[in-house]
Amino acid sequence: MSMLTIDSCMWAYYFDEDAPEHPFVTVPIDKALRSERIVINTVIIMEVAHFLIKNLGPIIGKDKLDVFLSFPFVISNLDYDVTLEAIEQLRSYSHLRIGGRDATVIATMKRLGFNKIMTHDEAFKKLDWLEVIDPLQKIR
Repeated sequence: MSMLTIDSCMWAYYFDEDAPEHPFVTVPIDKALRSERIVINTVIIMEVAHFLIKNLGPIIGKDKLDVFLSFPFVISNLDYDVTLEAIEQLRSYSHLRIGGRDATVIATMKRLGFNKIMTHDEAFKKLDWLEVIDPLQKIR
């Protein structure tokens, strides 16, 4: 079973049923949950929590966050070594519009030795060593 990171933007579309992107991401994410080892880091957890509670409210957002956290993820902590690696990734790719949070995702993937991500973030698509899955690519 291969490893895959699903970026926080995908989870936002997945859980926000009013998002225009929602119908395009549900099937690919559900399929990935059945067939891949989904790896996320603690930064992605916080980004998803922020989106859900801020946009869907403290009750509905928390309920959806509980569903999110019940998925069988491999969770990687943002420890000091990963933070140092993320800083290196930020230094290497900032000219491609990779920011600090994205750099933590890249550092996590490098640490665990895989290169597949589901995202709609254009910056990730500029990294030729990444295999980017974008369920929204064909609709925009």
